[in-house]
Amino acid sequence: MSEKKARSSRWVKDAENRTAIVLLMGTVVAAGLFLTALGGGFEGWAVIAGVAAVVLLAGGLLSLRASVREKGAPEPVVYHPDSPDVVLDVDRETGKRSPHKD
Repeated sequence: MSEKKARSSRWVKDAENRTAIVLLMGTVVAAGLFLTALGGGFEGWAVIAGVAAVVLLAGGLLSLRASVREKGAPEPVVYHPDSPDVVLDVDRETGKRSPHKD
């Protein structure tokens, strides 16, 4: 019997998404600092800013990937014909309809 993976709560996904946004914005800042340092002739600072940009980009993309992968099992399809009093669950594999249970 396969066990259902516990779904993380909504605030965890929000935190992962916000972390990813902050990291990706930091990537833009680090890339700007890289170009400024490179144009100003500060090779050491350009290397530091370039490495920081790469690390921030990787962290932001990995954080986005982690939040997307935790979608979990799809919600069941609920179907009701013209009458809202009759609600049915539809099995995704077979298409068989059964009465909805809350």
